[in-house]
Amino acid sequence: MSLKPKKCKQCKGVFTPDKPLMSVCSYKCAIDRSYDLNKAKREKELNNEVRQMKERIKGLPEFKKDLEREINTIIRLIDKGCNCISCNSKGNSAGHFHSVGANGSLRYNLHNLHIQEYSCNGEKGGNTIKYGQGLIAVYGKEYKEYVEYDLVRLYPVLRITIPELKEAIKRARNVVKILKVEDKEYTPEERLQRRTFFNKLIGIYQ
Repeated sequence: MSLKPKKCKQCKGVFTPDKPLMSVCSYKCAIDRSYDLNKAKREKELNNEVRQMKERIKGLPEFKKDLEREINTIIRLIDKGCNCISCNSKGNSAGHFHSVGANGSLRYNLHNLHIQEYSCNGEKGGNTIKYGQGLIAVYGKEYKEYVEYDLVRLYPVLRITIPELKEAIKRARNVVKILKVEDKEYTPEERLQRRTFFNKLIGIYQ
């Protein structure tokens, strides 16, 4: 029984196989394909080694930045569809109410971050007064006072090690996956609920 012609996985030419499992048309293509597969495997192994080496030489500041990138992504996903908390323009940045320089202990606290327009977050130094007014308008005065006063009282200091940061980064990436699967715009109440829940899940602010 003759087999149907098929395309060679190496040279892409059409051939009639002698056996059902044949995937290449010739001995030469078999050797070339084996070389290419081994080369791809070696490149993958090399890339993994490079990534692991980079991880080993990274210090505390680099891991802090890695976690902050994930946290910022979480804020953009929680506040999807929301306007800037400060100026009500289209929001595109994750902005801190308490700046990292002033209150580093709140750097990753999801209640301390809300979506902001780029200039409010950067050129206007956080636009803090308008930020507070926006918190009141969207979430109420009690929540604004919680962010402004209670967070500082509850988390005055943040001491975190590299192993703790690595774990927090893993959990934060899982949160990003969850939010991407949900892929929706949340009500104000849902946004606060998710901030509280994911803060606990990430594990820095218990």
